[in-house]
Amino acid sequence: NAQDLKQKPVITKTSGGIVITFPEVFVPEKVKGNVSFYRPSNKKFDFVVPLTLSDSSLIVPKEKLLGGRWDINMEWQYEGKAYLTKETIYIK
Repeated sequence: NAQDLKQKPVITKTSGGIVITFPEVFVPEKVKGNVSFYRPSNKKFDFVVPLTLSDSSLIVPKEKLLGGRWDINMEWQYEGKAYLTKETIYIK
């Protein structure tokens, strides 16, 4: 379903961590789900962040993210429809 969206959530690296920004067309309070961070080199660092938004962005602090590769899976629902977004990022 996420592939069919005209505007998709965007994952951005910042000096403070990772910012996940949802398009303006989504009402933040109606977006529910989880963001899973997977560390391919060491699964003991894997963690999940609940997706509860008060505005259009979710910030994951840099302190939670070791340098290296992270696979990010976002499983979320909006108005009864389920979405899955996958992305890989590298933290320096």
